[in-house]
Amino acid sequence: MNPVARRELQERFRSLRSPILLSVWVLAAGVLTFLAYLVARSAASSRLDGLGVAGLSSVFASSSMGRFILHTLLIGLLTAVVFVVPGQAAVAIVGERERQTLPLLQVSQLSAWRIVVGKLASALAYVLLLLVATTPLLVIPVLLGGVTIWNVLAGMGLITTASLMIGSVSIWVSARAKSVQGAVLGSYVWTVVLVFGTLALLVAEIFLLGPDTLGPTRFDRGIPRDDGRELYAAHINPYLGLVDASSDPIDFRAEVVSSPYLPFRSVLVKRQGYAASAVSDFTDPFFFGGGGVRFEEEFFFEPGLGAQLPGFVNQGVRAADPIRAPVWPSAVLFELALSLVALGAAARLVRAPRRKLRPLERVGARAA
Repeated sequence: MNPVARRELQERFRSLRSPILLSVWVLAAGVLTFLAYLVARSAASSRLDGLGVAGLSSVFASSSMGRFILHTLLIGLLTAVVFVVPGQAAVAIVGERERQTLPLLQVSQLSAWRIVVGKLASALAYVLLLLVATTPLLVIPVLLGGVTIWNVLAGMGLITTASLMIGSVSIWVSARAKSVQGAVLGSYVWTVVLVFGTLALLVAEIFLLGPDTLGPTRFDRGIPRDDGRELYAAHINPYLGLVDASSDPIDFRAEVVSSPYLPFRSVLVKRQGYAASAVSDFTDPFFFGGGGVRFEEEFFFEPGLGAQLPGFVNQGVRAADPIRAPVWPSAVLFELALSLVALGAAARLVRAPRRKLRPLERVGARAA
């Protein structure tokens, strides 16, 4: 194991702060899961009460509720990572510089790469422990249905690569900074640029570089569709990569409970040749204009009998054929590439010039 990471992990887990923070994290994740379940159940009951199936609403809506809970948890975990990782990694190297212990690391047998990788590992190991501690909660949506183990693993994988990217950039900022305050501030500024700045760039790309209207040129399984257009900023945003990896954006199904992925899916389906409103229209089981042609064969009404149940049992699934490749592989490649670049730049800053190392080496030789 990297000696820098081992030393810092030992110091971190000897303090009382670590188990307290871990307990608070698990408690907060549990509360978020419980609130997501309550919201999903309430939304499903309110939508199905008027259809005469109130007593069975949880059965018919369980798949939709499972997707809602999983998507809420993944969005919450990624947002927590965005705010936690910079604070953990920003003080890694600048803290050694302020304590005047960085020269001792530089004259040790550790290379600059091993120093920065050890610092990154010690910062991310605790964050990954927090993610692992919330894994049992992710079993709940799988048991409810509507999601698979692959959705959970893919979502956690994208959160991990986003953590790696943010941590690596924060290590680079820490290597450049002259003070802890400057390192923390710079790390959060770069995180905002990489996460929320790319979202702003995506919005600008949608509304400024091209029209937001869809001129339907053909009908694909009852859905109006054209050739769409590429949205390049979608390939570098962690949230779009998470949504694309943990769900199928163009797998339209009737949703009793709307997913928090809805705004992000609207962007992803636009790449595939659908209007931004296609997700809300084609996933609403009560919508019979435009997209209703998809569901009227499986979900219908009869006077005095209310809604017929097969529409909810089958969920009206109709997956469309993609025009463009998914964005999550390119998002992962971007995050890994940026991590390598940031760590390489940090290693160059940590590597001390030879003119500064010679006096320290002579002192070490005389002491020996």
